[in-house]
Amino acid sequence: MKKIETIVVVGGGTAGCVAALILKSKFPQFHIQLIESTKVGIVGVGESSTEHWAEFCEFIGINQLDAILHCNATFKIGVHYEGWADQDFMHTLGNPYFKQYGSYYGVFGYLIANNCLSKDLCWYHAWENKLGTNYFNDVNDSPTLQYHFDTFALNNFLHRICEERGIEMIQDDLLGATLHEETGDIRSVVSNDREYFADFFIDSTGFSRLLLNKTYGIEWKSYADYLPVNSAFVFPTPEMDEYNKQTKITARNSGWSWTVPTQTRTGNGYVYHDSFIEKDEAHREIEEAYGHSVNIAKQFKYDPGRLEKAWHKNCYAVGLSQSFIEPLEATSIGSVIQQMFCFIHFFPSYDSETCNKYVRDIFDNLLDYVQAHYLVKREDTPFWKEVKFNLKLTSNLQDYLQKWKNRLPLASDIECPWGMFNAANYIQILYGLGWFDVEKIRQEYQFHAPSIEQNILLSLTPEMLTPSFSIGHKTFIKELVKGYYGGF
Repeated sequence: MKKIETIVVVGGGTAGCVAALILKSKFPQFHIQLIESTKVGIVGVGESSTEHWAEFCEFIGINQLDAILHCNATFKIGVHYEGWADQDFMHTLGNPYFKQYGSYYGVFGYLIANNCLSKDLCWYHAWENKLGTNYFNDVNDSPTLQYHFDTFALNNFLHRICEERGIEMIQDDLLGATLHEETGDIRSVVSNDREYFADFFIDSTGFSRLLLNKTYGIEWKSYADYLPVNSAFVFPTPEMDEYNKQTKITARNSGWSWTVPTQTRTGNGYVYHDSFIEKDEAHREIEEAYGHSVNIAKQFKYDPGRLEKAWHKNCYAVGLSQSFIEPLEATSIGSVIQQMFCFIHFFPSYDSETCNKYVRDIFDNLLDYVQAHYLVKREDTPFWKEVKFNLKLTSNLQDYLQKWKNRLPLASDIECPWGMFNAANYIQILYGLGWFDVEKIRQEYQFHAPSIEQNILLSLTPEMLTPSFSIGHKTFIKELVKGYYGGF
């Protein structure tokens, strides 16, 4: 057990701000300092969230709809996959689709057993860029739990909340850390002319990984053998005439691109492997696909993976300093939130060993799920042929696929406290990729049908699947800001 009075968060990006706000909300007795570099910029790829953002907002006590006003945000209902298979498909979960009958996802079983289209495994309205006027009745009500953000506006928003909550915000460029000779704990972090002492440190220094990796030498566990992309560039395009309700993920010759709408611009990026395509060639491919020139705002190469330990001595790493998988499924913000929720359970007892075990599980869970998206049948380019025939699967995913050869995933198949994805998340992806043996799914469903089908049919009424959504997404956003918030 350690006596804690002061915590220093090193790094002022999204991860650092989220970590500081969760700590301040859970442990208001601590003095928290956040030290932000004057030189390190925002990577700017995390412009999309998962439902964990809503949990974060509730935990720290802010209205999740404030993102619409302060972060130039739009609503996100799911992730639309284009060109990954013969039919487009979407990952989005909600009632009645994820309803469990015991551990069995009966609605998915019924639909697949009846040879539904891939697009039918979610609400019909998810494919339309419309929303319902009923949401105007309550300023605290939101049509979704997920959002598309302007990353820079989000960072400013989080900074402002940190200041309002009494977190001390400091700008300085840190060079390293000093250690206690006896304990090996971090004693302080230092810049050219200042030294900052604390009882505990959060390493959110991004790709520089200043504390756990560079100071302590905690090793990086690479996931490169399991993921087929290692490079990316990002580029903005003008604001959409109508906002998508989905993050659009489009398969390209040597990887995939994303499209994310915000209120002022559209965020885009191309993620690829540099052994199959060079940056200039990838740039030309995107310009041909978009039909106009694009200006690359940032580019980077990365080694996907995580630190072997997130918590060592009196330091805990979050965000890019602890892990990076890839932008697929927008896991960066959500994984920071989940990792911090895990941490605050074990911090009072200083149980770093158990915490580290669960954090490893969080990112192995994430890796397994992201990798499942690459179980493709297409082989029309060298990249996709390599993915189809030679991608090395994780042992967990191999185990899951062996179980799911003859049945749907069951809720009980995946148990991962603070993990981001469960068995239901796999169903839309694997069906969209044409992976399931539909006849085996049908046989399984027939055993369940007599006791659950009437209930399923009642939940699949047109009223449930096609609610009265009559107002365009962009109009909804503009009216929401104008009507409830009085404009910008």
